Amino acid sequence: MKKIRNMVLVFALFFTCMVSAKANIYSTRNDCIADAGGNTNLSTVSTKTTVRSCVQNYCNAQLGTYDTYMVKEVVAYGTCANGNRNPYKTKVFGYNRTGACATPQRLAEIVYTNMDIIYDCTRTSNGSAYSQSGNTTKKTTTGSGGGNATSPTTKPTTKRTGPTTTAKIGGNDTTTTTRVTTPGENTTETTTTTRVLTNDASIKKIVINDKFDLGYKEETKEYAIKVPYSLNDFDVYVETSDPYAKVEVYGTNSVSSLGGVIDIVVTSSDESTTNQVKINVSRYTKEEGDCSLVDIYIKNYSLDFSSTKEQYTLNLTNKDRFLEIEATPSNPSSIYTIKGNEKLKNNSKIEILVEAVDGTTCTYVITTKKSSKLLLYLLIAVVVGVGLYFAIKKLIELATKGKNRYRYE
Repeated sequence: MKKIRNMVLVFALFFTCMVSAKANIYSTRNDCIADAGGNTNLSTVSTKTTVRSCVQNYCNAQLGTYDTYMVKEVVAYGTCANGNRNPYKTKVFGYNRTGACATPQRLAEIVYTNMDIIYDCTRTSNGSAYSQSGNTTKKTTTGSGGGNATSPTTKPTTKRTGPTTTAKIGGNDTTTTTRVTTPGENTTETTTTTRVLTNDASIKKIVINDKFDLGYKEETKEYAIKVPYSLNDFDVYVETSDPYAKVEVYGTNSVSSLGGVIDIVVTSSDESTTNQVKINVSRYTKEEGDCSLVDIYIKNYSLDFSSTKEQYTLNLTNKDRFLEIEATPSNPSSIYTIKGNEKLKNNSKIEILVEAVDGTTCTYVITTKKSSKLLLYLLIAVVVGVGLYFAIKKLIELATKGKNRYRYE
């Protein structure tokens, strides 16, 4: 009895481990991405918080070992609520494999899982307990009473969202209008508008390259974005509440292949208030921006694939109206979809759309060719026509023969 009970316990333990091992494996890439969280601002965290990213565990075809690629990276940024700028981090994978592996002939073995990073604000990065000392309030303004939160080293670029003017702030804007009242008579009107100076340095919106909207909130002064590897030019649009506030942008030319920092400083029109925002920029790797394919396999057909070619023509038999297609991305993290692969006929276009991790897309097009059925239709028409001709001729002969027989009798 005791032996049986031990066996039951071992089986239960094994089953539990199996369930745990499979609990964080996702059936599709989209499921994995959907389960990942969003970037977290540590300014609201005093103890611990966990952020979840989506990663891909796959068999590296070249090395024969398991590798991990980031599908959706989620981070925590900023300073902890207790003032800790470097919290202790613990990385935990929902499922991970190591060691040697055998790659299948056409497709790499892929598993989508999660990667959790636990940020512990009660400890510093070396694991020791964090001790709060001194003033931990983060400065977000500049002026004579304090220093800059950051010290930009590059020349600032300014983008003003209000009207462009050369008049001194706080001075008068003079507009001269020439109005024709009667033929040959001009009337000149002069309008003077006094600009009102304010201490408003607030921001409404920040958008980078018309694509990356930070979702700006007044209480958040530090943000993190991830951009494609190939993105080199950063056009920062800042919309201020006061159109006459001064906007300065630093760091747009110093974002390296590893990333960088863009600082935005808004100064009120009366120069009494400043508002500073920090944007941490990171890049996807070059491999994560690769949307190319290394092969397109079509059952029963040879495509003569080339990695530098995206347009193909394929001769089909008339009976094939659907093809079994398998594409192999250069980067296993890329995903692809196939469109137009149904009811194939002459000049049908099959599109293989490949999307890299950073959002870069490539499109491969296969145009199908089928032999024309016109000759077949003509042959059928000729056969039918000949048949009808002889049938009608025979009927006429029979009718004529019967008529002549009765005449002689």
